[in-house]
Amino acid sequence: MSADTVRAAAEGSLRRLGVDRIDVYWAHIEDRSVPLEETVDALGGLVASGKVGALGASNHPAWRVERARRLAAELGRAPYTHLQLRHSYLRPRPGVRLPEGGHVQVTEETLDYTRSEPDLTLWVYSSLLSGAYSAKPLPEHYDHPGTARRLAALDGVARELGATRNQVVLAWLRAQGTLPIVGAGSVAQLDESLAEVELDPVLLARLDEPA
Repeated sequence: MSADTVRAAAEGSLRRLGVDRIDVYWAHIEDRSVPLEETVDALGGLVASGKVGALGASNHPAWRVERARRLAAELGRAPYTHLQLRHSYLRPRPGVRLPEGGHVQVTEETLDYTRSEPDLTLWVYSSLLSGAYSAKPLPEHYDHPGTARRLAALDGVARELGATRNQVVLAWLRAQGTLPIVGAGSVAQLDESLAEVELDPVLLARLDEPA
């Protein structure tokens, strides 16, 4: 994430995409070998030049994002206004090391932070656990008592609404103020993800009750 690397990567993306401007430019991983001030200044320069519309950080801890945003304000540069982390209705076993290297899980602290920053949007990936809510087995790191309790609540709400597990999970994520990222392997899966499912406060409370 050095200044030269940031600028070269952006130019490469513009060239490959055949566009003059990137709407949101993501810093996908941290690089603590480079001073954060250098990275922030380089990314802000892309926005100032008009080549990038907004900046996002993926798999960065909240404290680093906050520090970067403070530096951007001091330098008069555009700050990160998007954050992308891993999140879904089911939670991995506490303290487990995720097998996907580099993935950073949303925590209650993350949600508290993003809700307190009106200009910071939280995007969440692995929102449907790669099909584990419908077809595939759950990954081993979700094997703990809390999973069974949350699945029971999820199935109860889905039956009441006449919806699928996936649809309820996506509605729950949106109700948290996050933007879920989904992948679809068929038109049917895309239609399922785009279905409008709303959760009232009573249903949300039922989903949130299991620890």
